[in-house]
Amino acid sequence: MITLVLLATCLTGWAFDNDDYKAFAAQVRKEVWSRDMPDFKTRSVPAKYKNESAVILASYEEVSVDQKRKFSIYSSGYSVKQVNSGHLRRMLVKIQDKASLEKFSTFDYSTYRRQFNTGFGTDDVRNVLGVRVIKPDGSETEVSGDDYVSETEGKRGQEKKAKLAVPNLQVGDLIDVFSYYQSKVKEENVDPMRFVFEEDYPMLSYRVHCVIDRKFCTQYRTLNGAPDFTASTDEDGNVVLDAEVKNVDRTQPDYGYNSISMSPITLLYVTGKVDLGYLPKSTKDKGLHANPDATVIQEDAWNWWKSYNKGKWSFNKYLKNVIGQAKKLDSDEAKADHVYNFMVMSSLVNRQDYLDYRDLPCALEDILKKCGVKMDHVLVTSWLKEPLGQLISYGNAAWALRLKSGRYYLPLGYAASASMIPSMYQGRAASVYTGEGNYAKGPFEQAVTPVSQAQDNVERVAVRATVDGSHLNISRRSEYTGCCKEGLIDDYATPDEIMRGWGKPYGYTRYVDFFTGKNAEDKAAEGMKNSEKRIADNFRDEVTQYHDRAPVAITGTKVELVGENGGPLAYTVDYQMDGMVKTAGRNLVVSIGQLLGRHIHIEGRERTRDCDIMRAFAKTYEVEVNLQLPAGYMVNAASLQRLSAHVDNATGSFEAAARIDGDKLVLTVRKVYKHQLEPAANWPSLLEVLDAAYTFCSQQVVLRKK
Repeated sequence: MITLVLLATCLTGWAFDNDDYKAFAAQVRKEVWSRDMPDFKTRSVPAKYKNESAVILASYEEVSVDQKRKFSIYSSGYSVKQVNSGHLRRMLVKIQDKASLEKFSTFDYSTYRRQFNTGFGTDDVRNVLGVRVIKPDGSETEVSGDDYVSETEGKRGQEKKAKLAVPNLQVGDLIDVFSYYQSKVKEENVDPMRFVFEEDYPMLSYRVHCVIDRKFCTQYRTLNGAPDFTASTDEDGNVVLDAEVKNVDRTQPDYGYNSISMSPITLLYVTGKVDLGYLPKSTKDKGLHANPDATVIQEDAWNWWKSYNKGKWSFNKYLKNVIGQAKKLDSDEAKADHVYNFMVMSSLVNRQDYLDYRDLPCALEDILKKCGVKMDHVLVTSWLKEPLGQLISYGNAAWALRLKSGRYYLPLGYAASASMIPSMYQGRAASVYTGEGNYAKGPFEQAVTPVSQAQDNVERVAVRATVDGSHLNISRRSEYTGCCKEGLIDDYATPDEIMRGWGKPYGYTRYVDFFTGKNAEDKAAEGMKNSEKRIADNFRDEVTQYHDRAPVAITGTKVELVGENGGPLAYTVDYQMDGMVKTAGRNLVVSIGQLLGRHIHIEGRERTRDCDIMRAFAKTYEVEVNLQLPAGYMVNAASLQRLSAHVDNATGSFEAAARIDGDKLVLTVRKVYKHQLEPAANWPSLLEVLDAAYTFCSQQVVLRKK
């Protein structure tokens, strides 16, 4: 295996520079390209794939993990465990249109990183990229190392990055590309690995080969029909895993698809007894553990939570003040919301979680106990992880609290207020301890977290547009409720605006209130200056995304509401657009459909679907457009009649209606996605809604000269 060979032959020592990396990369490329791999000699594409953007003729992944003892002067002269891993990914792809050509024409990657691991020595990570272009006549050209351009340099030269623009790659070519990742870390476990048995394009062959040191606990979980590994051992007793699939027609859709829930995937975890890591019960036995019992791993997660929880916490003066305020409130929900919303506010203002995903439930538990609030303990996974019933690692489960009333308090990373569950935790299986004793010992109840409805998550847009020559002057107000405001509040509101909206119950009205010392004003001013520049860029990006083109100019922005107390986020942006007004003789033609924002266009093979559809959440989208009619113009009757639509079925709806109100054309549009999840059988119905919305966006209205 290349990974085992390279681990033994690579350059060592702290003195590692660009020249050393180039020599290392050249060695890796030589070994990869010299391999005799029959699948990578395939040159023809089956006729049934002639209309695909690209076809993967061969794909291969190879993993090795081993452990060695290394002497370290940083560990009081004792040896430390060094975990060595290598991961090779190689793919042969036929480029069949401009979209895939663009995708495979450039690559960005880190080349190497070296950092000191306190007490143990130096960790070393290296990445190598290799590319060959194969022309239709069979000629092959390896991209020269001189074409790899150094892009950025990390701290003190210890981290390097590079960029490659593949020269002379054209539609009709084959590209043979690999990446090789090698790491050497001290007293640390390797990152988990994920093998996905389908791709964005049809795939003729995909093979996985792993060799893992027998000293580790090797666990894997197959999900969604992934093929099981064929397991064996080599002459040294190491674990060997192999899997292969052929002629994979199914591809991953771009729309409404969650890979971890829908794709055939295998998750691989390799765990050793290292100093920098929690060793759960399920990983104490060495060797191979295929699809281990998830309830045992759930026990690991509960025990980790209990061992991590310090019980009594020390809080700063700000939080002590909040706790004192909470104690005076009437209900358990009011007390918990008061504390949690303070943490959300602090996270938004500082653009980082007030407490991380582990500290939050532990600290909040201690606070709620001080306030006399009883609660349940909850273990749940997000939609980005495997279901709790198929848990493969204790670290993939999130810790949460639930009041006896049923209100949940999840980690802050995706929170917008105490009154809503972040969308990534909605509709998920959970394990709940409802007692008052040791929650790590159970007993546990099974639950499913609540799911919000379309009426809870509303994006409401009001557009006022005026014709100005060949331009449109636009004032657009956008309002977001529920999950629609996730991740948006601190994108558009400054710290001062957030504090004014959220801070009053806590006695804060300004960003500077969060600073202490004689330099408080200066620190707050610097933070505001940085946020204003970032927010200006965000508003420009928002307009560009809404219309799928950049504005001529943005003339004003205003944030009106910042989502406090579970309320909406609302802002207005004023700007000018071109390309939306054209002359037709004496008349004007306005692309009124483009004032409705971007709508999904489903085309090509994605129109046929055999997998379920998943959105982040059910949603309602409402737009009202007020187009000021220029003096001397009226709306053509036929144009007005075309501004109507009505589609309503089990998955969603799209409705549009227009009217004349004095000197204004008023267009109202309402689109509803009724469910977070739709079965594949409902795809034709959902497609009907999507098509209606996209088609309507091309509507134009003729303003006839009187």
